[in-house]
Formats: sequence, structure tokens, C-alpha cells
Amino acid sequence: MTDKELIRKVHNGSKEALNIIINNYYDEIYRFCFYLTGNETDSYDIAQEVFLKFIRYVDSYQYKNLKGYLLIIARNLCYDYFRNKKDTVSIDEITQSGREDKQIGAVENRMFLRDALMEIPEQQREVIILRIYEEFKFMEIAKFLGCNISTVKSRYNLGIKKLNKLLKDWQSGNGIGI
Repeated sequence: MTDKELIRKVHNGSKEALNIIINNYYDEIYRFCFYLTGNETDSYDIAQEVFLKFIRYVDSYQYKNLKGYLLIIARNLCYDYFRNKKDTVSIDEITQSGREDKQIGAVENRMFLRDALMEIPEQQREVIILRIYEEFKFMEIAKFLGCNISTVKSRYNLGIKKLNKLLKDWQSGNGIGI
């Protein structure tokens, strides 16, 4: 069943269609929030809030891309999260996220990536997450963010350069400039 059909059913009061939408997109919305915030617990809360807002405003939904619409809600809620959160994400929060890995190298790589993403400017981080993790095309990202494609490509390239520099610093033992 397509998103359009599901939305039509939701407009007609189908809770089953709403559950299908949530099941289809929850993991991706959570992952997006997690990459933006770096905090597992807060990301679960934000992802739930995304769907609560969607349910609240589903009657006014008029977009063609449901996933993009949900990501816009998630992005706005993540921005609110950062505005309301006075503390920065610490390495202790990341390492105590409740996920135990068997390989130290995998943990180090994940910790580096999360820390590195938090080090680059928010607009660049957002484009990188949308491009790499959510696999959006640059044109889709431009529409999603409401800017032109050259701005998106510029943010992406600048962010990747900064991530590469952080990687080189980390590999040389200098760590991330937190």
C-alpha cells in the first residue's frame, strides 16, 4: 500500500493505516534523530514526539513525500532539543548508551563518528546525515531544507572536509577538538 493510500485511510479514521505508517518510518526517524543529537534516550523521545505531532496534524498533511515530511518534523524537534539543552553531548553519554559491542574497534569508530558529527556545524551535519545515512539525493535535500542545490552541495563538501580533517587528527593521536 502506498503512502498516499495510507494517508487517505488515516484521514478516514483508520488506526491500522496509522500503525503501518509508524512501523514503516519509526526506525529511520529514530536513526535520523540519533545522528543529530548523539543521545539514544533523547532520540527515542524525539522520534515518539515526531509521530505524536504527525497524528495531531495529519488532517492538514498535503505533501507528496511522507518520509520527507516526517524528517522535517524530526529536524525541527531536534533543533528544539538543542535550543532547550544547555549541556553538550559528552563522551560518557555516548559510551553509556546501553549498547555493548564485542569489538573495541567498532566502538571506537562509532564514538569517533558521533563525536566528529557533533563537531561540524549543524547545517553541514544535517546534509551529511541526509545524504549518507538517509540516502537522499542532493536535489531532494535541497527541497527538504528549502535551499538551492549548490548550497546543499557546498555544505556537504565542507562537512566532509571537516570530517576528514578530524579523522586525520584522530588517527595521528590528537583526538577530536572537543
